[in-house]
Amino acid sequence: MRRFGVLGLAVVALQATAQAPPPKPTGGAPCPPRREQVFIAPLGEPFRSPPGGPSPAAMWFAAADANQDGQLTLGEMAADADRFFTKLDLDGNGELSPAEVANYENKIAPEIRLYQSGAYSGVGPYGDGRRNPREQRRRNPKGDDDYGGELGAGRLAWLNIPEPVASADLDMNRGVSRKEFASAAATRFALLDKAQAKVLSLATLPPMPARELPCPPADGRRRRR
Repeated sequence: MRRFGVLGLAVVALQATAQAPPPKPTGGAPCPPRREQVFIAPLGEPFRSPPGGPSPAAMWFAAADANQDGQLTLGEMAADADRFFTKLDLDGNGELSPAEVANYENKIAPEIRLYQSGAYSGVGPYGDGRRNPREQRRRNPKGDDDYGGELGAGRLAWLNIPEPVASADLDMNRGVSRKEFASAAATRFALLDKAQAKVLSLATLPPMPARELPCPPADGRRRRR
């Protein structure tokens, strides 16, 4: 009788453990986005999503992936770049003038806050152009520190290119031709294709920067860095 009682207690304990909710993950888990998400595509087009909405990086990828096979080829990226170039070329003359580039910076993608560093949203204590002192002491997590840290569109993109449209001006004549834009698409595709697989997939591309931020402690205290 005593043996049966011990066995019965063990069974009850096992059932209780199985029904208990799983423990909550601690430390380092990504937080849900609490504000509008912004992603700057490799050729400069902005994609936006509300808090808790789909990844704007995935939105761009799905739009550029013409045959919807989950892989992005150079041809598909070039076609997507050409579509965006047509949108930027307001007078349709085949070259982006300084005025058209300014229209991009001020009206189409104002989030890039050209040559400003700081928070991912472009606002806050360093949104006025002052450099975040922490950025002066660390290497850009994307691995390229030629700009001294993530600047402009580089804070919202996979590549640290502060102004992705104006930087396509290869001959420095203050105009960006359709051919130069196509050349920039090929160069940036190669930069993203680190494995030289000739195709890109979301699985091999970096996550959105905002999703890499750790959740704050439950007690609301700030972690030391």
